[in-house]
Amino acid sequence: MTISRLVTTCLLALCLSTCARAADSSLNVKDFGAIGDGKADDTAAIQAALTKAKDYPRGSSVTLPAGEYRVTKTLVVENCLLTGLSNGGWPADRGPMPTLRVDHTDGPCITAKDASSIHGINFEYDHKGEQARKFGAAILLAGNGISVTNVRISQPYEGIMADGTTNIGRLNIENVFIISARNCGVYVTNTFDIPTLRNIEVWNPAPYSLQHCVGFKLGRNDEIRMTNCFAFACKIGFLFVKEKEGATWGGMTGCSVDFSVEGVVVEAAESLRINGGCLWAHSTSLRVAGPGRVVVSGADLKSNGDAALIVRDCTSLTLTGCTLGKSGSSWPTVPAAKIDGGKSILISGCTFDDNASGIVIGKNASYFSITNNVFQPSPFETIADNSGPDATKLISGNLSKKIPAKAANAPAK
Repeated sequence: MTISRLVTTCLLALCLSTCARAADSSLNVKDFGAIGDGKADDTAAIQAALTKAKDYPRGSSVTLPAGEYRVTKTLVVENCLLTGLSNGGWPADRGPMPTLRVDHTDGPCITAKDASSIHGINFEYDHKGEQARKFGAAILLAGNGISVTNVRISQPYEGIMADGTTNIGRLNIENVFIISARNCGVYVTNTFDIPTLRNIEVWNPAPYSLQHCVGFKLGRNDEIRMTNCFAFACKIGFLFVKEKEGATWGGMTGCSVDFSVEGVVVEAAESLRINGGCLWAHSTSLRVAGPGRVVVSGADLKSNGDAALIVRDCTSLTLTGCTLGKSGSSWPTVPAAKIDGGKSILISGCTFDDNASGIVIGKNASYFSITNNVFQPSPFETIADNSGPDATKLISGNLSKKIPAKAANAPAK
């Protein structure tokens, strides 16, 4: 055999070996004994495939073909992809994807560790017709570089949750639909590198969720980027808290809340930007109640029973180019905004509707600027300043017009 032919033969053998290994790195759970009929316990088969896939250096994946796979213990995904529909698609109400039917309350359905991806899967929770069972998280985030995409989670106790101790930096969650989460939809903390949350909806038709569920809970995060996320019928749509390692630094763009008790609650933040979005709530659209720098621009704040904006404490609040008001004329005694505290407050270039009074400033407000706002003509007081005699303040350039009460509800000519 010539040297050139020998080299060619060796290269061909190497190529065939590499291709065979690449083919082996895409694993089908049915080859490991999974049934997928919604009755058989497929936990061991799925985990066996995941364990084998973990050992491949790169590009390994475990596929769930069409079917419903009952799981009775936590599945661990690490260094591989667990996928249903490879092309994904927005899962929405019908959930036309392979399903994991969760039939245990001992821990999460999936623990996602380093370099894991979960894609194109529907999670269904088996409550067995009883009173709601207290399940673990659908996906517990416990590693760095996790990606969760095109996933539907129906009737969980908790949806996608950080474990609270692991660095889950470089997290990516997008195109996720969560239905009737009982305690929390998404909880993200300890992202010591930039995380991304995009197009996530926590939608709660179950009445229980309105009184108990936090749509999105955010703890200590490094420049978190949240875009086009939505919370419907939650106790709190977006909750920002301080934890052992600190609070959130980052921004929300185009995120909205509807039919919830409160929209955004900031108990603590390092630096939070809220750009755009509709924050419509039964009680309060935005409540700032702890330390941190908060910047809000171009948002629509509308509430029912209490003020759309309540400020009790902050390092600074800058509110510009927003609309504030009440959802109709049924709450005329509640103002659009209450300023009860905070180290420094700026409200400028905003529009206040005519359904109630504009801004009520409490005695604890000591350093604030309210300028160049537009208050629609109404019979209500525009700005009620009850701050103390030592307050440092600027109130100027605001446009308002007092009209008789009868004229307020008269049809426009």
